[in-house]
Amino acid sequence: MIKKLRRRIILINMLLIGIVILGIFAAVNINNFANSVRTMEHGLNQLLEKNNRFDLFPPGEFDDSNPEGTDNSENFENAKPFKIQKHGMDGDIPMEITSYIIVTLDSEGNITDKQENNITIDDADLETCVKLATERSGQIGDYSLMYAVHDDMGSKRIAFTGNSSIYSSLRSSLLISFGLFAAALGVIFVISLFLSGLAVKPVQKAWTQQKQFVADASHELKTPLTVILANNNIMMSHTDSTVRDERQWLESTQEEARHMKQLIDEMLFLAKSDAGTDTVQFSEVNLSEITEGCALNFEPVAFEKNVEIVSEIAPDVTLQGNATQLNQLAHILVDNAVKYADNGTAVTLVLQQANDRAVLSVNNLGNVISKDDIEHIFDRFYRAEKSRTTKGYGLGLSIAQKIVQSHNGRLTVESNAEQGTTFTATLGLSH
Repeated sequence: MIKKLRRRIILINMLLIGIVILGIFAAVNINNFANSVRTMEHGLNQLLEKNNRFDLFPPGEFDDSNPEGTDNSENFENAKPFKIQKHGMDGDIPMEITSYIIVTLDSEGNITDKQENNITIDDADLETCVKLATERSGQIGDYSLMYAVHDDMGSKRIAFTGNSSIYSSLRSSLLISFGLFAAALGVIFVISLFLSGLAVKPVQKAWTQQKQFVADASHELKTPLTVILANNNIMMSHTDSTVRDERQWLESTQEEARHMKQLIDEMLFLAKSDAGTDTVQFSEVNLSEITEGCALNFEPVAFEKNVEIVSEIAPDVTLQGNATQLNQLAHILVDNAVKYADNGTAVTLVLQQANDRAVLSVNNLGNVISKDDIEHIFDRFYRAEKSRTTKGYGLGLSIAQKIVQSHNGRLTVESNAEQGTTFTATLGLSH
């Protein structure tokens, strides 16, 4: 499932970013092509504006003041062609067109004059192109030509030039864009591969924890169920026995059922906390009273283990919280400390106010928790090797951590041979 999720993240990421990059490249190429077309059209229009009968002659070679009857045809035919100047519209420089054909049409659309420069078109094809030039400007795809049309006093002049250069430029631009797009996809793939690994890491961790949780829960529930079923089979085999005779099996069944209920309640608490559906009502709670009550309740248990409970509780430490959960938190920490304390030692319970926080710490002297165990001490169903002989499900500290987090706090643990093991819950105080 994690691999499929990672592949899906990579695919979606590459698809979305690829579409954006493709759109950018498409817009750039379309804009460049449109600019090339406009520049060539502008060049054709300038060519038509300049290329009239009078512009064909440099100053001095054609003089319209010659006496009437003077024949200028020789000068006209031998005139030097003009050079197209680079003057653009709105400051743009038009394309300098060196290969063109300019035709002049009469009012009936017949070709009366033709000027060719570095390009030749068959007369029949030229007439076809003239008929196809119906707009002010445009392209004739069958002949790879671009044209521009000017109307002059009842006559029409059309300039034609080849448009293969702008399509060749477009093809080159598309090839470059395709190469850049492929390279960009490669980079995006590498980045997506890295980011998807980071993105699925918490999911993978949660998925692994969930599978482990289900496996551990199944194992923990299997034990009491096995005992209950075995007890029932024994009692069912004693058909003539009374309740008094089967009291041993009934008490065992009740004890295992109670443990099962406790386990289910703890798992439900964690599940609701994970889902965010555990709507807990907060009110002003006197944490000092809760802590003192918890210490008193554990006096008999500590006495049986030859452990002393030492309390250092500051009076009237209050905060906004849930009394039931805070009582459960104190119960878990004290129970854990008494359970793993060495005989003849003391469990120290300290509650104090530090700035705007309430700090509850529980210390015991016993087996030191290793660094490897500390890293997993709050994991569900996790129990250090030295504590596996002690009865429990390994959910208490996970629940304690959830309670502390729901009260805007943090639960930490320190363990060493000199000072023992100390669990510290730092909770937010009311203002």
